[in-house]
Amino acid sequence: MLDQIDLKMAVVEPSLKEIKRHLVFSGSKNFRDLGGYRTADGKTVRWGVLYRSDHLQKLTDADLKHLSALLLDRIIDFRADHEKKEEPDRLPPDIHIRIVELPILDSTTQIWHDTRDHLLKDTLEDIDAAKYMIQTNMELATRFTPQMRQFIHELFSAKGRPVLFHCAAGKDRTGYAAAIILRILGVPLEVVMDDYLLSNQYYLSAYSWNLFVLHLIKGKRFSTFVKGFLEVRSAFLSAAFQTIDREYGSFEKYVHNGLGLTGQDIELLRSLYLE
Repeated sequence: MLDQIDLKMAVVEPSLKEIKRHLVFSGSKNFRDLGGYRTADGKTVRWGVLYRSDHLQKLTDADLKHLSALLLDRIIDFRADHEKKEEPDRLPPDIHIRIVELPILDSTTQIWHDTRDHLLKDTLEDIDAAKYMIQTNMELATRFTPQMRQFIHELFSAKGRPVLFHCAAGKDRTGYAAAIILRILGVPLEVVMDDYLLSNQYYLSAYSWNLFVLHLIKGKRFSTFVKGFLEVRSAFLSAAFQTIDREYGSFEKYVHNGLGLTGQDIELLRSLYLE
């Protein structure tokens, strides 16, 4: 039955690197370390300094101890105001972590919020999730450049101390932010894309049973619609990079003219996050 909703999830033994990359939290499905990726010039992204995740609202007490052990300097939250109000992050009460809010209300987040009543009433309209995912990535590369610029400057401010950045699912807004920092650090584009697609392995797969039940109860159309908002595709991130090339001429020009980074800034980032 699972193949009827196009869930391509093979069960494989994880490598030691995968185990190190995916941090297991009961209340967070997509918590990952960006360490270990090799750059084009042979350096490696440091482990334990750049983390990405989905929201933290469901963290258990054991999760909070795990989070405390990461010694985070700051948490950067890309969620829109209504998301934070509905599902506020649960954080360790006895440690000081700087919370940085960089709210991004993109097309996908907006349409999902606006259609929930229709979903509950089974009056689902024909909505192409992929269309909104592509639109979101185009917006991240243009409309939300100020938030991405601030995100990079927060990394400067952290001075190499551990940083966690996240949104609701940890795959779209967070996925784009992870992609641009990895590219700035010199990680090859194909590796950046592989990291982006890991959200299917950790986030989408965590909801495979939910999708299966939806398929049985409400039918293929409904489960396919929901799955469309839970997955990532290479076409989504590619749309962002194609938009950058069209609007700025190249990724390098986006970094300089959009994000406002100088060559010296880039070298500083690389000194902080590479070894």
